[in-house]
Amino acid sequence: MKFELETATAPEKLRRVAIDPVSRVEGHGKVTILLDDNNKVHQVRLHIVEFRGFEKFIQGRPYWEVPVMVQRLCGICPVSHHLAASKALDMMLGVKQLTPTAEKIRRLMHAGQILQSHALHFFHLASPDLLFGFGSDVAARNVVGVIAAHPEIAKKGVFLRKYGQEVIRMTAGKRVHGTGSIPGGVNKSLSAEERAELLKDIYQMVAWSRDAVGMIRQLFEQNLAEYNAFGRFRSAGMCLVSPDGAMDLYHGGLRARDADGKTLFDHYNYGRYWEVIAEGVKPWSYMKFPFFKSLGPDEGSYRVGPLTTSSATT
Repeated sequence: MKFELETATAPEKLRRVAIDPVSRVEGHGKVTILLDDNNKVHQVRLHIVEFRGFEKFIQGRPYWEVPVMVQRLCGICPVSHHLAASKALDMMLGVKQLTPTAEKIRRLMHAGQILQSHALHFFHLASPDLLFGFGSDVAARNVVGVIAAHPEIAKKGVFLRKYGQEVIRMTAGKRVHGTGSIPGGVNKSLSAEERAELLKDIYQMVAWSRDAVGMIRQLFEQNLAEYNAFGRFRSAGMCLVSPDGAMDLYHGGLRARDADGKTLFDHYNYGRYWEVIAEGVKPWSYMKFPFFKSLGPDEGSYRVGPLTTSSATT
């Protein structure tokens, strides 16, 4: 991510402010800001400082190792990498369709991943800013402050994440870096006892999830002007969609829209993503910079998520 303002000022004449590390992200990063003598912002850059290299060190390895290896990219979202690798190997091995059970287990595994990751991000990382306000004391604006001031909200966040982790454990074998998804299917199913254990709490989890959605809606409506002015930027967007056009988190075609909501492509075969997406690199970050080829590297950067299911991507 990069935000630059047009300026004739040479970078070496600007004052540099670095926020390092950026602590409330799922990984490691830093932000650098260039200011002039009037404190006008001329450039902001988000640097991802972790080097990966998975594309290279999986080369030459037995193919069945890859789903387990690449999920080491992250301890928060390993299931997504685990499944992405499995799906890639399905295609390499000519697996046209999984058994119904295997697909359901994979989808359930990913649902557990989505639940625990969103609970972590929303309750642990974002809620301090939302509940206390952007201008509140930074010493208290953290998850410990949420626990002290809003113990019931904090408890819901902890138990929602725990439930998601249990779903992952039962489908993948472990809460973190499991082995349940393999090329061509899965190597584990749910026992009757495990199904009963998950069913016991599912309606409570659904209710708490709805409470969280209601809470953010209430906070948004109470702080409409402040939220609309904060972190707002136009961009293209992309998501996976099922045959009926609804967003899908596990499988489907690619849908992309530009910043004005115009459809760039729809139900596109993700197995040929390179025909519509290219990657750029920058000397100041290990992060890749993908963009839509039709829009170019300057205008073609995009976000992924549910906004793309509608025409409003701003």
